[in-house]
Amino acid sequence: MYILEIWNVVDENRRDTGQFHSRGDQLTPGDYHVVVEIYTINPDGRLLVTQRDPVKTSPLSWEFTGGSITRGETSKEGALRELEEETSLIAAPDELQFLGELKRETHFLDSYIWKSAEPIKLESLSLQTGEVCDARLVTLRELDEMNAAGSIVPTVWKRFELYRKTIEKWAGEQPSNR
Repeated sequence: MYILEIWNVVDENRRDTGQFHSRGDQLTPGDYHVVVEIYTINPDGRLLVTQRDPVKTSPLSWEFTGGSITRGETSKEGALRELEEETSLIAAPDELQFLGELKRETHFLDSYIWKSAEPIKLESLSLQTGEVCDARLVTLRELDEMNAAGSIVPTVWKRFELYRKTIEKWAGEQPSNR
């Protein structure tokens, strides 16, 4: 069950149209909204992945934190809110680094990276009911193994591969030859 979310509507050039859209309703062709994802890195270089709740599409698959920005939010504000809502982790705005934007059929997707200064304690996380049911800290090798086993949401993996070299640098690993 979702709490009613209201999104800003943007056009194909990402200009605000002044209109709003309710989550769950079909967007009018040519209308878009903005979605964010955050690659969170523990100080030891492991990545935080979260498991999708069983009621969501791709149930029990693993992904990175993210979701749609809501009415009146900037992309970065939405990313910070999603991180806190889904995991209870709090990052400062200047700690979040923008990785890039992708345009999809109904949304723009902004990707960010954040390296926590403090070790992430999984037992201290408060996971958002209906969105996230588990969390793990994994090495890049473990993430590759999870993907090979079919545990990562396929579209999430494709996006991860786009930013992999940058994520490897932030994690303190030698960039792979992928």
